[in-house]
Formats: sequence, C-alpha cells, structure tokens
Amino acid sequence: MKTLVLHSLETSVVKKLALELRGEIEVRKSHFRIHTKKDFDIENFRFSNNFDLNIFDNNFDYQNIKLMVSDMDSTLITVETIDEVAKEVGLKDEISLITEEAMQGHLDFTESFNKRLSILKGVSNSSFESVYNKKVEFSPGAKKLINYFKSNQIRTAVVSGGLRFFAEKLQSQLGIDNCRANNVEIINQSITGNVIGNVIDAKEKAKYIDELCDQYKLKNDQVIAIGDGANDIEMMKVAGLSVAYHAKPILKQYCDIQINYGSLASLIDFFEYA
Repeated sequence: MKTLVLHSLETSVVKKLALELRGEIEVRKSHFRIHTKKDFDIENFRFSNNFDLNIFDNNFDYQNIKLMVSDMDSTLITVETIDEVAKEVGLKDEISLITEEAMQGHLDFTESFNKRLSILKGVSNSSFESVYNKKVEFSPGAKKLINYFKSNQIRTAVVSGGLRFFAEKLQSQLGIDNCRANNVEIINQSITGNVIGNVIDAKEKAKYIDELCDQYKLKNDQVIAIGDGANDIEMMKVAGLSVAYHAKPILKQYCDIQINYGSLASLIDFFEYA
C-alpha cells in the first residue's frame, strides 16, 4: 500500500488523482491523502500538476523526529543575505553570479564563499544591520513550522553557509535552539576578507547534524533537514528525513520530500496525528 500526500484541499484534484490511482481518499485538517495499491511514478504526477505531492512513507516513524536542522538563505528566509549585502554596497552583479553557481553545484562552495568575501573586503559591517532590517523576510510558513516543532518538543537549529550575524539574528527572532554559520573577521567595523574557523560548506553542515545528535543523544534518523541548494546535499544524506524547499534541481535528487509550490508549513502535514 502506498500513500500519496496532496498538500491541498482541492476536492476536484484529489478526486481526479484517486480515480487514476484507484485509491481511497483520506481527508486531513489541511491536506488529502490517497491510499493505493497501484504502482505510480510520483515525478510524472509532479510534472503534470502545479501543486505539491509527496509520498507518505508508511515505514518511517515521523513521530520519532526530535530535531529539525534548516538552512537559512532562501529556506527560512526569502533572500541570499550575502547578495543583499553586496547589493547594499553596489557589488551585486559580481557576487550574485558566484552565489547562484555555488547553489546550483557548479562551483566549490568554500572557494565561492572566499571569493565573495574577498570582493566584500573593506565593506562596513553596518550594512549587515541595514540589510537585516530592510531586506530579510521569513519564508512563508517558517514561523508556523518552527512554533509547531517547538510545541511538540522538537529541537530546532539553523545552519548556514552565509554570515553568522544573520543566522544569530534569525535564531533570536524565531526562538531557534541552535545556530551555526560563517564567522567573518571584522576589524574597525570593516570586513577583512578573512573567515574565522572553517567555512560552513556541505560537509560542515552534515558534521553539525552529527554534533547535535551527540549533544541531544539522538540518532540521525530522528533528524529532519531542510534546504534548497547544493550546499545542503551532505546534510540531506545523513538526516532521517530530508526536505527540498523551492530547491535547485541538484538537491531534489537527494530528498524524501519536495515543497515546490507551498509554504514551509506544508511539512506539518507529515506530523499531524490522525
């Protein structure tokens, strides 16, 4: 028996799909589930419909998830913060191209981060505050999802290949338990172009999940990881449940769940009790 999750309450759509799958419809609070014995390729359904569809894995214990680890830029928030800092100081074109190449997986992340940081050398860190106040917006459903997890005793963490300044602000504003991001050297209120410690690349993100599992005495299959780009691939591989949120094609290949149209709150559909 397979279960298809339709993250919508569009009755006409679910009836059409249930007919095609010769399946039984189950109505939940904010979504439909279709239970079927028929084999199907979810990618075909995704291709021909413009709403989110996922498989509910009946062998996975969603209620056993105890930790959520999420990327920051273009995942919990709608922008790439380093691009916004560059825009603020008139260096947008040089930097956003490098960011995009790295997110698509066409450029080594550490190399791309160091390159972008060297372009920002000499820029005042006052631009960070300005960007946070003027440009940073939570992704739709981010607040609702974090609050849902917190109210269900699921720990939360943000891990970012971006700047620590933004990750810590976000952590404090959303009440997230843990945070890790790039610590860039600032001298006399200016970016020096140097990173303090390791660049938070894909391997470091995966390592962070292992560290948090040690800290909270959890197994990796109790972790849900959420991201959008190539820098999130390694953490997807080590997490029990992996989510591609409005993601680059390269990341979708490694994920259990895809949210391509809806908000982050769509993930609650997997945790809702009957």
